[in-house]
Amino acid sequence: MKTPYDLDHVKLLNEAPNLVALAIKRGWMSYPRSVKLSALGTPMVVIDEEDDYEITATAQDADICRKAYDLRERDLSLDDVAKACGVARGSVAYIIAKGHEMYLKQQRIDYNTTTVTYVQPKA
Repeated sequence: MKTPYDLDHVKLLNEAPNLVALAIKRGWMSYPRSVKLSALGTPMVVIDEEDDYEITATAQDADICRKAYDLRERDLSLDDVAKACGVARGSVAYIIAKGHEMYLKQQRIDYNTTTVTYVQPKA
């Protein structure tokens, strides 16, 4: 039976800021552009900014995904790819993966459109 103050949940909530800070430090995610840091270094998120939503609206655009994949194939860092494509650093790996999927899909289409002759063996 769980109590309203379940100790595991309280511990997880207390660890959350450190987990987010670690993820941002390693580049797995990023704060929105509008985030300012307090004197203690904690984020002060302002959700009213429209600028933050512009990134996510274009993040899955087919052209941006292909561009991100092509740039990564040229050995650019994730930071450089994110800047070149104008996307958040935390989502650039996902965008590159989408671009890779699009590239593979195009390769399959190109391969299947080539003429393949099949000769049925005689019985």
